[in-house]
Amino acid sequence: MPVAEDQGVLSSEDVPVLLVDDEPASLRVLASALRGLDVRLVKARSGAEALRHVQTADFAVIVLDVELPDIDGFKVAAWVRRREPSCRTPIIFLTATRPKRKSRLQGYGAGAVDYLVKPVIPAVLRSKVAVFVELFRARRELERLNEALRRRLTWQEAVLHEQEASFRLLFHNSPLPMWVFDRETLAFLDVNEAAVAHYGYSRDEFLRMRITDIRPPEDVPRLLEYLATERPALRQAGEWRHVRKDGALLYVEVTTHELEYQGRPAALVVVHDVTDRKRVEMALRESEAKFRSLAEQALVGVYLIQDGVFRYVNPRMAEIFGYTVEELTDRRGPQDLTHPEDWPIVQENLRKRLTGEVRSIHYGFRGIAKDGRVLDIEVYGTRTLFQGRPAVIGTLLDVTERKRMEEELRRLNEELERRVRERTAQLEAANRELEAFSYSVSHDLRAPLRAIDGFSRVLLEDYADRLDEEGRRVLGIIRESTRQMGQLIDDLLAFARLARTPMVMSGVDMDELVRSVWAEVVAAEPGRTVDLRVQPLPPARADRAMVRQVWANLLSNALKFTRPRAVAVIEVGGRVEGDEVVYYVRDNGVGFDMRYADKLFGVFQRLHRADEFEGTGVGLAIVRRVVHRHGGRVWAEGQVGEGATFYFTLPGVGAAVR
Repeated sequence: MPVAEDQGVLSSEDVPVLLVDDEPASLRVLASALRGLDVRLVKARSGAEALRHVQTADFAVIVLDVELPDIDGFKVAAWVRRREPSCRTPIIFLTATRPKRKSRLQGYGAGAVDYLVKPVIPAVLRSKVAVFVELFRARRELERLNEALRRRLTWQEAVLHEQEASFRLLFHNSPLPMWVFDRETLAFLDVNEAAVAHYGYSRDEFLRMRITDIRPPEDVPRLLEYLATERPALRQAGEWRHVRKDGALLYVEVTTHELEYQGRPAALVVVHDVTDRKRVEMALRESEAKFRSLAEQALVGVYLIQDGVFRYVNPRMAEIFGYTVEELTDRRGPQDLTHPEDWPIVQENLRKRLTGEVRSIHYGFRGIAKDGRVLDIEVYGTRTLFQGRPAVIGTLLDVTERKRMEEELRRLNEELERRVRERTAQLEAANRELEAFSYSVSHDLRAPLRAIDGFSRVLLEDYADRLDEEGRRVLGIIRESTRQMGQLIDDLLAFARLARTPMVMSGVDMDELVRSVWAEVVAAEPGRTVDLRVQPLPPARADRAMVRQVWANLLSNALKFTRPRAVAVIEVGGRVEGDEVVYYVRDNGVGFDMRYADKLFGVFQRLHRADEFEGTGVGLAIVRRVVHRHGGRVWAEGQVGEGATFYFTLPGVGAAVR
């Protein structure tokens, strides 16, 4: 609810708070701090005006400036204490400087319950006034109940019990922990439900305890000293530490009111838990200490700018520009360290952050060191509050050397790219020439091979009876060699064509393709016992004709190198890994030595003798070229006598060819 302000006489239902200060600005600050309390603020700008209000109204609390133009605050307080009902009104003194002990004693002797030093912290003033407002309301309610009891005591004793029940309802249902303790024995006489819930003790446990039992042992002497001191009946007991049953430490602000309870001198205590606020304050102090420690040891510059001046710089910041910390702090500003041509940029970025147009910003500029050197600077800054006003805090990095290295690296990269382009063009031209040469040579070798094969066949068919056994054997070797040479030429031509053949990409059903290829491969070796195990194969995006050649070469190899086995076991599988599919062909054949695995996919590279296993040494080179044209990878694993596994990858159905 909004705060009601008035200069007139309050009614019986009001909760008035008297603010006394001769400075209108101070009165506005006090009123602003109490905004949100359900109270009516009465303002006075002199001691005389304050006394007139006190004569006509009963205030929940008086916030009183010590320095007044006509009557000082101590005299006003003394007069307030000499009359009813203002003698019970709590007074909070305001002073521009922290009061000395003598002034404090004088103020407390005049009836003050607390001192606040200007400028006041709004939250502190609000919390203190709020307690007295709650007590005022409670006192008003008690006065009303007591008056009703007095009026009706003569004719109905039962009404007394009902009013007492109302008081206990108010006490036990208060959201703030409250209790009553014996001022002589310090034993708890009563506690409300909020205290039970907040401290963790049951009501019976409380009533067997003393108020010293909920204090840390080291705080008990201070408590006893405080209780032994003569103080006003209603007093703000300040900040204390309490301990819950589970051992948790609480920070609380306590207000006490002396009274008689069941014929015993007692005191009513109202507790306001400020643990969360206290923890925030302690965390803030700890954070500030950590920040300073980190900033002092940071390897980058750290700064805080306010009013165009450095309010803080760390040692690294000073070192970057060649100054001492003392030469920069509160003496120089960012303009002193900025190249004149770049100052408009820096000035505009500072303005944007200070006005809140942007919260934080990262940019670079040229700085000027103390010795005149031009520095390349990168800075990151953000808006903050320093001593309640806007400021900019940030980090600064000297990137002069990095900029020089980047420029050198850029120059070297350009030179390297130029050389790479030249070398690539040379290699592409050489490859084209080599492929053309290979194709031409392979093609031109066919004619003499056909002649050799043809004439050797004529000799065998027409002159076999004139040749002895050795002659016929030699002719057989010639014909077999020409056949092998023809196969080699065919493989070379196929290998050369792969570089020129355009790819037609589409989704390929690998299950169907593998079974089709296997039917052709196994038909070439009838009578073999082969256990083919084909796992479900994910589809891929590829050139179907080229990938068919990959499967044909790998399956043929697996079938060839398992001949020594009574039962050949060949397994085909695949799995999706990210945007690609990994396929494999595994066999239980003769295997190979992993030391020579890098030779497997080279042209004419063979790990077995020709009299053991036929072949030209081009098949796996074709596999590698096809897979590489699809942007994939190919590799093999094996062990001598234990079989081998050949892997290759292709793009998945949804991927693009690299």
